[in-house]
Amino acid sequence: MNAMVCSALVLAGLSVEAREWVNGGGKTNPKASYKTEAGDCTTPTAQFDMEINNVRSRLLTGGDAWWNLSEARYEVPKGDGTGASLNALFAGAIWISGYDAGNNLKVAAQRYRQGGDDYWPGPVSAGGTVDKATCNKYDRFFNVLGSDIEKAQTAFLTKGSSTSIADIPKGLLAWPAKGNPYLSTDPSLIGETFIVNDNLAPFKDVDNDGIYNPVKGDYPVIPCRNGEAEAYGDQMVFWVFNDVGNQHTESNGQSIGIQVNALAFAFQTTDDVNNMTFYKYQIVNKSSNQLFQTYISQWSDPDLGCFSNDAVGCDIERSLGIVYNRTSPDIDCQGVAGYGTELPLIGIDFFEGPLSDSGEQLGLSSFVYFTNGASFAQSDPASAAQYRNYQTCLWADGTPFTEGGTGYNSGGPSTCFLFPGNPVNSGDWSEMQSSVANQLQAGDRRMVQTSGPFTLKPGEPQYVTVGVVFVRPTGGVGLPPNFATTIGPADDKAQALFNTCFKLVDGPAAPTLHIRELQNELIINLINEKGSNNEGEKYDQVDGGVAQAIYSDLGGVGDSTYTFEGYKLYQLANPRVSATE
Repeated sequence: MNAMVCSALVLAGLSVEAREWVNGGGKTNPKASYKTEAGDCTTPTAQFDMEINNVRSRLLTGGDAWWNLSEARYEVPKGDGTGASLNALFAGAIWISGYDAGNNLKVAAQRYRQGGDDYWPGPVSAGGTVDKATCNKYDRFFNVLGSDIEKAQTAFLTKGSSTSIADIPKGLLAWPAKGNPYLSTDPSLIGETFIVNDNLAPFKDVDNDGIYNPVKGDYPVIPCRNGEAEAYGDQMVFWVFNDVGNQHTESNGQSIGIQVNALAFAFQTTDDVNNMTFYKYQIVNKSSNQLFQTYISQWSDPDLGCFSNDAVGCDIERSLGIVYNRTSPDIDCQGVAGYGTELPLIGIDFFEGPLSDSGEQLGLSSFVYFTNGASFAQSDPASAAQYRNYQTCLWADGTPFTEGGTGYNSGGPSTCFLFPGNPVNSGDWSEMQSSVANQLQAGDRRMVQTSGPFTLKPGEPQYVTVGVVFVRPTGGVGLPPNFATTIGPADDKAQALFNTCFKLVDGPAAPTLHIRELQNELIINLINEKGSNNEGEKYDQVDGGVAQAIYSDLGGVGDSTYTFEGYKLYQLANPRVSATE
């Protein structure tokens, strides 16, 4: 499944392409009953770039991403800083809404911070509250590189119990995982001492003692709901935020009492994965109240180069929201660089959503767009109720989505998915369909991808995992774009990676050769060292792409693993024989 939630921020008074909401309105007062107590936290300020591969993705601690509070900061392809940057997303954030036992609507969301904030940094206490000191302390990011994890693992596998702090890179020592002893004793790691008693940053607990200690072989990982978490990215960035740090002045909704443990990660590869970024959110209800009919959304404001000629659509089967240009070339506009004639596509995949009350994966339940500056019904939300409407297959004014046309009062049957067609097919319902294009001009689109409903119970975490997929083939994707042959195959790679808990498939590690020379004879022992992925000659790795094909095409029947079978030894005629020969 695929989903993504992010939000955009734009400060009042800034004249940056006017991409923030142009119809900013008044506020409504939240109800008082079942109120979650708000803290005294101030607006978060920390920002950080994840940039290990061909993407430079800006992260913020206020529940939003992909902008610097005034300009787009999702740069792909990543430049060297000497020329104009090309950005494909302007902002994004997670939206969460539901009803308490008193039937009061509660909403936590974020967009451009024009009205204020709904999220603040830091974990929530067992009593469901957070104070300014905690918010300020966690207004930061925790960054670790895969190369540092490999260095620490090599030291541990080589030295065992004699591994020391000197063998462990700083990123692993400063990882805010449960019980990390170095955060509480060494303020030089992150500027102050930390005591982490709760489950925050995820880690592989090698000795199963429940405490993170990198000297004992523990290391940061990508959490996996259905399986043992062992994989890690080439870069992983952790932060934590909540919705009780203060009053909700962005959505004007009542606080829920949630804590979100967020992990962004990326991989440095030579294929399409090098143009992808991934985001996993662990959402925990820290209040004592259940939240009923809960929905979680990934909101995004894509600006694919120039923001004024964007179009959107969705691939329901892939749970993929897709953004493309309606015109070529994609020109520069208002100081923002366009992609020119080599048009790209970008998509947000909702890989994993919450579990239903019966324990089943809910998947993507709706996809909707709205447009900056459009009429009230199809523009940015201005109240908690309007945020909720966009999550539940309703326009801002409460009108149901309908098939055909723009999706608003089209006369067609009700639907929860707008523009699900492939633009290259003239008969499919998309923005490129002539009847739609005549009614809906290209513009500054936003997207909302939603999963629900379910009950958010106290203390029971729910996970959302989303990925951003970007393709820009030589010569461009063409107009109208063909989703099936361009972004579809790239997204299948992303889905295959998710299927294996983001564990890249490595071949069996080369064995160590111990050679004994005798007269007219060599005795060769092939040894797979301890810690090798073929230790005991038991290599057995799942290929995510094969697994996905088995699941979708073969009904779950088939062999999706690569299993070690044996060695091949070659005797060469002379030392000059090359590998290709």
